Amino acid sequence: MNREGLFKRRGSPHWQIRYADENGRIVRASTGTTSKKLAREILAKRKTLVAEGRHLDVRRESRLSFGELCDKYWTLWGRHKRMNGLEGMLRSWKAHFGDLLVKDLSPERIEAYLGRRMDEGSSASTRNRHLTMLKAMLNKAVAWELLPENPAAKIGTLREHGRRTRFLDEEEIERLLQACADGFRPIVLTALHSGMRRGEILNLRWGDVNLQARILTVQRSKSGKKRNIPLDDTLFQTLRELPSRFAKGCVFPSPTNADEPVQEIKRQIRNAFRRAGLEGVRFHDLRHTFASHLVMNGVDLKTVQELLGHASLTTTQRYAHLAPAHRTKAVKVLDAVFASGTKTDTVEKSRRAESS
Repeated sequence: MNREGLFKRRGSPHWQIRYADENGRIVRASTGTTSKKLAREILAKRKTLVAEGRHLDVRRESRLSFGELCDKYWTLWGRHKRMNGLEGMLRSWKAHFGDLLVKDLSPERIEAYLGRRMDEGSSASTRNRHLTMLKAMLNKAVAWELLPENPAAKIGTLREHGRRTRFLDEEEIERLLQACADGFRPIVLTALHSGMRRGEILNLRWGDVNLQARILTVQRSKSGKKRNIPLDDTLFQTLRELPSRFAKGCVFPSPTNADEPVQEIKRQIRNAFRRAGLEGVRFHDLRHTFASHLVMNGVDLKTVQELLGHASLTTTQRYAHLAPAHRTKAVKVLDAVFASGTKTDTVEKSRRAESS
């Protein structure tokens, strides 16, 4: 730690600050920023507030509820970052913590929320993503001087087991499509024929769809990059027949506002999978289905990576085992390599037999 009270914790990119409050108690807190200059300004302001007897205005802090913090975070930060799944997480947090005051949020309460999600069937990876996003929001609360420190900072992640890859075969796909309500079927078809994530599909706008060139654009995927996806005949026809095309807003709009995406499709997903007799299947498995069938039909992993928008080919490697023809072709190279040696041995044996 340097003399001015700035330091970094192992594993965190954010600058931490250390100073004494009006009672002489040492306060350590995350600034929520990777900028040393900004962290130094936050530290200086904290010290000024202590000197003036205004350290962390308790009256303002006591009035701020957790729900209000969620709304503030979304308005000032989250909606601009377009972090995948953040809106749904905020709704879940607000439903659990309710009107709890931010100053009363404790590590124990956060652990209880994460444990409840696990009890309800969430995976370790989902639990870890909630924790990561929650830490990010609370770091911002510290930077905004709404909290003295992040109560989630010392909560660790769980070990994640091998990633789950479930895809539908052709018969299951047919059952699912027949089980879908008319209004929901185009969303399922878009997932199956584009490999897009649920959030990418629901936020798709007609300005990102070029029917003439038969291509759609995901402006910002999970990796933060733009990607283009060609439209096959099925997806082209599906999008072309959507009535929302004439409103020029969202491809899958809210029933009340064509310029806003539909917000909730969990019920439609659950009902369609139940009617199709598909147990243990998630909407995200339609993305796996798209990738798996491409690989099984000879599409190379690099192309699949580009279509899915994976930042690294390592992620796409989970589908590698579905390309047996590729492996068979590779092994058959040995036939040509060893054939000449086998032929030479046969000729030599024949010569020896003749001479004897």
